[in-house]
Amino acid sequence: SRVAGRMSNPAVVTRFAPSPTGYLHIGGARTALFCFLYARHFGGQFRLRIEDTDAERHNEDAVNAICQGMEWLGVKHDGDIVRQSLNKARHQEVAQGLIKEKKAYKCYCSKERLEALRAEADKNKVPFRYPGTCRDLPDDHVDPDGCTEPVVRIKAPDDGTTSWDDEVQGTITVPNKDIDDLIVLRGDGSPTYLLAVVVDDHDMGITNVIRGSDHISNTPRQIVIYQACGWSMPKFGHIPLIHGPDGQKLSKRHGAIGCEQYESMGYLPEAMRNYLSRLSWAHGNDEIFSTEQAIEWFGLDGCSKSPSCFDFDKLKDLNAHYIKECDAERLFTLVAKLSPDVLPFKDKFTMAIEMLKPRAKTLLEYREAADFICAKRPLALEEKAAKGVTGGGKDVLVGIIELLNGYSGEWTEAALEPLIVKFAEEKSLKLGQVAQPMRAALTGSTASPGIYEVMWVVGKEDVLGRLQDAVEGKNTVKAAPKKEPKEDPKAPKKDGADGKPKKGNAPPANPDQPEYTKLEIKVGLLTKTWPHPESEKLWCEEIDVGEEAVRTVASGLRAFYTAEQFTAGRKVCVVTNLKPAKMAGFESCGMVLCAANADHTKVELLEVPEGAKVGERVMIDGVEGEPLPPNQVAKKSVLKNVLPDLKTDGSGL
Repeated sequence: SRVAGRMSNPAVVTRFAPSPTGYLHIGGARTALFCFLYARHFGGQFRLRIEDTDAERHNEDAVNAICQGMEWLGVKHDGDIVRQSLNKARHQEVAQGLIKEKKAYKCYCSKERLEALRAEADKNKVPFRYPGTCRDLPDDHVDPDGCTEPVVRIKAPDDGTTSWDDEVQGTITVPNKDIDDLIVLRGDGSPTYLLAVVVDDHDMGITNVIRGSDHISNTPRQIVIYQACGWSMPKFGHIPLIHGPDGQKLSKRHGAIGCEQYESMGYLPEAMRNYLSRLSWAHGNDEIFSTEQAIEWFGLDGCSKSPSCFDFDKLKDLNAHYIKECDAERLFTLVAKLSPDVLPFKDKFTMAIEMLKPRAKTLLEYREAADFICAKRPLALEEKAAKGVTGGGKDVLVGIIELLNGYSGEWTEAALEPLIVKFAEEKSLKLGQVAQPMRAALTGSTASPGIYEVMWVVGKEDVLGRLQDAVEGKNTVKAAPKKEPKEDPKAPKKDGADGKPKKGNAPPANPDQPEYTKLEIKVGLLTKTWPHPESEKLWCEEIDVGEEAVRTVASGLRAFYTAEQFTAGRKVCVVTNLKPAKMAGFESCGMVLCAANADHTKVELLEVPEGAKVGERVMIDGVEGEPLPPNQVAKKSVLKNVLPDLKTDGSGL
């Protein structure tokens, strides 16, 4: 029969009940977050219970790790922490009460007898179910084999079904023939997990049990205990598990590590909350939202039944968004916690914040992007950068030193740019021929924020010192990191000895599909544009293409579109599955599509289809087939694959 739930609209109380055997892994963190959001949504309470009845496996360090992980994640529980081990007397009291009411009984069957019964069941290829040997023994029974520490078993129903309306999975029905007389109290008097959980949930007033779908098999057994005790049961919601990219249950190799490790890897708690919220739960098409919005929107009716896939790339993109949203004071505090060596440079970090944010998806990358701020003289140069300060590059640096020694104007980006541009023009040099050796000498790298920004943040005195170090050959050279051999992208990856391709691989190219259908073209919205600091041809832009984070793209349109024409709010067509490429030191993750005449003297942006929404895929008439996944198409191959199939208009575009 269907088991009745609690009375309508009780005060909501949820709980997170981990076992203290390890850290707070991602699956547990997601469960805790869902319980927290659900309780806060209904103005209820979220409790924390440590299920520490297994003394042999108990680890107090794990308790601390769980609490620290929840604190970092921002999932605050209400009231004191409940220790299940302290409720042992209460668990025993309930079990003895069930015996008195003839709803449970003492079982004297030896371990050897039970093993023999299991072996017989295996031999007959049927599931083992305790046959109820001791079910009807009298109260004064004395075991002839001398057993003085019998276990206590509950009397499960023999026929019918046990069913409940799961708030995520829907109605679940289990035949009672599959539920045996389960043990609720061991011979030593300690409670089993099933009894302890039911008693504690009842005594704590838990109204909603939200947990992983791997607990579904426990639920009908716990319902049997609720029925025997005469208690109304909570509502159950079993959320799907989290899988790795290969479709297997999430493990350490996928990212099932402790929350504190994500903190040390440079992730922000608000990014993790946002990301975990989206694993098997959704609110329409919303991808980026605050915790306050998640609380407002959250409900189990928004949960899917299917497992979600943990994707580090998506987490990183979301983290990049929250780094950009973070204020200077907090951002520096977070970076300093991971890298205390930055503490003496707080003022320079504050100056550089807007140039560092776009270059980092984690706090570690943010710190790495700021190496030029903290570097000690003489700088250690990357191998490629070291080549830039020799020969003609060295001559450039000598000229820049002379220029700056005679310069007494303002030391700002705006003032330094025309100074360096004029120097390049007078020397008949391209701007890149000046900027690259300067970048190498000032940062030790071939990639950095704009050279004028770097000069401004480093300061005149240190700029001159670093340039002089390079001219005098004082710099050391860092060995290039060892490159791993590249795998053939067309070769299917193996998943061990079975030789089967891993799930989640990019699909192989379809030889019958025209080349240009391999492109993913989406509608994008310009959210920010600015001129490339070192190239007169390029615009830099941030584009919303309906993903978790905006994309950064560089486009060679400066000669054809003014700042007023190429500005935030304009819709464009964007190729989104290109391999990222550096354009004058700026990483471009996509390409804005344009049309041009034969001699490239006339260029116009492709018009977005009327009524198309941001993130929608743009189709080419008469062409079928799906595009390749991201990072599958090299930018240089786009034109030759598209051009033969495009038509021109009357003006030659």
